[in-house]
Amino acid sequence: MKFIFTFIVVVIGCLLAIQGSINTHLTTFLKHPLQGALVNFLVGSVCLIGLNLIFKTQIPDFDHIKTAPSYLFIGGILGAIFVSSTIFFIPRIGVTTVLAASIVGQLIAASVIDHFGFFGIAIQPISTKRIIGIIMLLSGVFFIQK
Repeated sequence: MKFIFTFIVVVIGCLLAIQGSINTHLTTFLKHPLQGALVNFLVGSVCLIGLNLIFKTQIPDFDHIKTAPSYLFIGGILGAIFVSSTIFFIPRIGVTTVLAASIVGQLIAASVIDHFGFFGIAIQPISTKRIIGIIMLLSGVFFIQK
């Protein structure tokens, strides 16, 4: 089952490359990366509203929402930064470089989160193999850029 889930995530990773490319192209019509990101999130919001209607989920209760620590709402800001920055950087350094570099950044942050168990994540200590893997991916970014 783990292999199937991993394969699905690889496919989703492919969708990120497509999304970044499409958003970049959309921005050529809108004239600014932030406008492209805004349209992306508007379309995504409509999609999520539709999915919530289809799956008949409940509207989140405001009393439950306000009990969550405020830092947990930063996720939307981080998503906006990621989408906006991919739109900005793809025409300058290419889709492959943008995604490879962002994956290295994700792995560095993920390793720290895993190691310390931030955000309620089960602790997964940083190992020498993980560090070597990240260094190899970082060197891959260098070769991709050349």
